[in-house]
Amino acid sequence: MISAQLISSLLAGIAYGLTLSLIAAGLSLIYGVMKIVNTSHGAFYILGGFFCFSFISFFHLPLFVSILLTATVTFVIAAGVVYYVLPANLRVTVDPDGQNTVMITFMALATIVEYLLLFTFGGSSVAVPSILPGSIEIFPGVFIVNQLLLVSIVSLFIYLALYLFLKYTRLGRGIYAFAQNKELAEALGLSGGFLACVTFGIGCTFASTSGALLASVFSINSSAGWSVLPLAFVIVTLGGIGNIFGSLAGGLIFGIVYSVGLFFIQAYSIVMVLLVMYGILLIKPTGLLGGLVERV
Repeated sequence: MISAQLISSLLAGIAYGLTLSLIAAGLSLIYGVMKIVNTSHGAFYILGGFFCFSFISFFHLPLFVSILLTATVTFVIAAGVVYYVLPANLRVTVDPDGQNTVMITFMALATIVEYLLLFTFGGSSVAVPSILPGSIEIFPGVFIVNQLLLVSIVSLFIYLALYLFLKYTRLGRGIYAFAQNKELAEALGLSGGFLACVTFGIGCTFASTSGALLASVFSINSSAGWSVLPLAFVIVTLGGIGNIFGSLAGGLIFGIVYSVGLFFIQAYSIVMVLLVMYGILLIKPTGLLGGLVERV
């Protein structure tokens, strides 16, 4: 019976880590192209949850339609933030002072978003209605929540869509080329400012989509972004900074270790994740897939 419960916990952890890894993938994509750490990423996570909740509650739209609208609105907002808020010379920068300026600017943006949501919705948590209530028995005694299984499958499809976009579309190949060699890409006529807007929009859309998906399993509140952002950094570090699909591997490791920790020693589950992260970094300082596969 204990083994069946442990397997159920592992499956739930894998599904949770997979969906949470979307946030980390967005962080990696933004860093890979713009060379900045998006400290407002958690704010876009909670925006996704509240946007999806609003579309369903106020406009009575289906869940998947609400998620698509959430992704679209987030992309427009995020791309607009880069275009209208950041000076052209800070959209892509390796200058430490410029990177610090962007980080502080985005942190201020995240704080503004938090208080706007607090003013609009109050301090209580909201939840997106699930479309698959209950759980399914995969093996005798092994269960997984239907909605959690659904959102993890959707997350896999999002990763597949990103891969196809980066490899087989002109814009995606442009983003990939710019991340590999900025000077050569600009010499070929690619606009760094335009690609920065698109990249930031896509990266933040990943965060908001993760928020919309997880809000249909758990509740979300206006301050949740600050708690999920460190988890995203842990996943990015596990998989390899700047490596999008390393975030997928990092999310799976996070989910497995976190679920085992919750099962055996609940109070120290996140400590177990950090210990595993430190162990991986001792063996491979660039992260699990850092330097092993091409960065995007």
